[in-house]
Amino acid sequence: MNRVTVVSTKWDGSFHRKTIGLELGADRHGTWVWMPAGTVVSSGAGPFEISPCLRLLQVGLPWSAYFVPADPGRRRPKQLYVDITTAATRTGQLFSFVDLDLDVEQLDDGEVRVLDRPEFEEHAARFGYPAELVETAESTCRLVVEAIRSRQPPFDGAHRPWLELAAGLE
Repeated sequence: MNRVTVVSTKWDGSFHRKTIGLELGADRHGTWVWMPAGTVVSSGAGPFEISPCLRLLQVGLPWSAYFVPADPGRRRPKQLYVDITTAATRTGQLFSFVDLDLDVEQLDDGEVRVLDRPEFEEHAARFGYPAELVETAESTCRLVVEAIRSRQPPFDGAHRPWLELAAGLE
């Protein structure tokens, strides 16, 4: 399995995050990347470790998703977390995109929440997001919320075989 690097910036070009994961494979939904326990994320605020998670990256689409398994020992619920971004690009083993702050989350309770809207609005004003970018982010957010609520692919369990594959690596 190849290691891939995922780098995001903010609209002004400043560094946001960088992480390295294991490329498990790809299907019609995109590329599935496993980030095992102990994976360190570099960020502008300093490095931090993340819970083990499966990430779905899609070249050309303006979002990426994290599927985080539950960890009862740490009292961590299962989590689906979707970053709204610019369209991702891939060059070799590097995925890159601009993080637009707007996020969607679903925990065990099933409720779908839109997160960080004030930060999105603040950055849209501060960085001068073009109107088309704002509309794309907003419409993408609405589409993702609806897809999660109605369990449309890839939010219909398409991640499960990839999680099983990743579990075999631990």
